[in-house]
Amino acid sequence: MDTYVYCNGRTDGSTTPKHPEAAMTARAAGNRNMNWLIHGLYTRNDYSLCKKLIERQLIINYDKEYLYYVKGLILRNEDYPAEAINCFQQAIMVNRKNSDNYKELAKTLFAMGRFKPALEVFLKAETLLERPDPEVYHFIGELFYKNFGQPKAGLTEAKEYLKQSVMCGKHVNSYKILAEIYIEEGENVKAIEMIESCLQVSQDDVALITQIGVLYLKINEYQRAFEKLLDAIAIDDKCTTALLALGSILQSKNDIDGALNKYKRISNLPEEGAEIWSNIGLCFFKKQKYIAAISCLKKAIWVAPLNFNALYNLGLVLVTAQQYVSAFQTLAAAICLRPDNADCYMLLGTCLRHLNDPGNAYLAMEKSTMLPDAIKNPLIYLNFALYCYEIGKPEQSVSYLANFIEMTQHISVHREYLKMADRLNAVLASSASLRLPIPAGGGVPAADGSVTPTIGASTSTEQAATAIGMHNEDEKTTSDDGARANRNDNDET
Repeated sequence: MDTYVYCNGRTDGSTTPKHPEAAMTARAAGNRNMNWLIHGLYTRNDYSLCKKLIERQLIINYDKEYLYYVKGLILRNEDYPAEAINCFQQAIMVNRKNSDNYKELAKTLFAMGRFKPALEVFLKAETLLERPDPEVYHFIGELFYKNFGQPKAGLTEAKEYLKQSVMCGKHVNSYKILAEIYIEEGENVKAIEMIESCLQVSQDDVALITQIGVLYLKINEYQRAFEKLLDAIAIDDKCTTALLALGSILQSKNDIDGALNKYKRISNLPEEGAEIWSNIGLCFFKKQKYIAAISCLKKAIWVAPLNFNALYNLGLVLVTAQQYVSAFQTLAAAICLRPDNADCYMLLGTCLRHLNDPGNAYLAMEKSTMLPDAIKNPLIYLNFALYCYEIGKPEQSVSYLANFIEMTQHISVHREYLKMADRLNAVLASSASLRLPIPAGGGVPAADGSVTPTIGASTSTEQAATAIGMHNEDEKTTSDDGARANRNDNDET
């Protein structure tokens, strides 16, 4: 007697028929519909037994589409993508109208990095969909976003597919890519909406909470940014990005000790080290600890020699510390990175003036007034007006002083600079041959309350140049002493 054991554990003790064809027919009838068992083994990750059952069913079962489909899934999970592709192609040959076969084939190609053929297969799967599939829409949108589609396809097509994906189902990655697209387009409010929707699905995602906090910073919603960043710290108290952004907020509000406390908790990661050391240097600069500030900023430049903010901040500190030769070298390096930065040229002109090179100092300051971003900083025009008066060019001094006064109608500056402009205006009105009077006390109060020592009759020019940069830019936080603190925006970190 030949006993046969079925997959469900039942045994057949009947006598083997005399004819082999009859035996094969009897066994096939009992094993024809085992897809339910294959599905159960696959969902329990019992791949070994599942593959054995599939191989046996491929011999005796006439419906091979599902068998090839599940075998392809198993091989892909076991990191055999080439074999998985072959199985999905076999399933497609059996049934060319099933979109799931095309979708899984495309996902395997995507995982292998073969993005263009994957997009072609996903588009084919889309044409066969009987009902909306958020997964297919997501992958098509992501591939269009990565610019692997036709030349005419771009962000617009990517957004349309990703919107369909989030409408059909809450796909977290679709929300994330949509947010990235909106950030690239400068629509930070819409990006925040996408991340808020994403947080409804993934509430404890520290990266998303931090990102939305940074976006609130970009739209000047400081209170909401502070709350989101605190939430991120509550989940992960070592989150570098959140700590850096929190420290930057506190630093912009002149809470130097609070900012330093946040920076101390950050691990010195190579990718973040430059911004951290630069901001710590600015904190010491605010405390008028110039040696410590210079040391920290040099550390930042050592970590990232091409970091413009660190170079600019070091140049500013060196000018304030009257180390003009070192400041000149640092600012020259910063200008090589951003030759259109007006503040750098103004500081460079100040260095050249103190290095007894009036001709090049004049050219540097004049260059600073000609650059596009000079309109963001009225002190550039005040500095040049003071310097033109000092070198005996009162007509130019009057012209640039008028520009400064006009800009102060729209941009607020420290009242000390307004008093300085009034004194220069009075002197120019009375006599072009008079020098700007030096205030009592031997120096002009700086923006941070310190007093800059006077050097001859050029104190006012020196002070205005030393305390430059007291303006807010869209991409950077500027502290009261004119240095650039790094917020953790995508442009800086």
